[in-house]
Amino acid sequence: MVEIAGHSYEVIVGSDIQRDGMYLEAWNEGGAVVAEVFYSDQDDTMTFTGYLSDLPLTLVEWMIGQAKIRLIPERGNDG
Repeated sequence: MVEIAGHSYEVIVGSDIQRDGMYLEAWNEGGAVVAEVFYSDQDDTMTFTGYLSDLPLTLVEWMIGQAKIRLIPERGNDG
């Protein structure tokens, strides 16, 4: 649980086999997903989707920062 801009969000990190990648989701206190960052293993791209209008910018920035840390795989010397 993280508190941002006076609201509490549950944060879930998971793997999506169908889309071939990893995601970070933020769920509001009402139990609805409000935003997602998705990292594609296929083409090494990251996308943000907001499911509600007027999301706090601090939430969006926090999610992007966390996604860069938690979703992008570490590359070894061979790739």
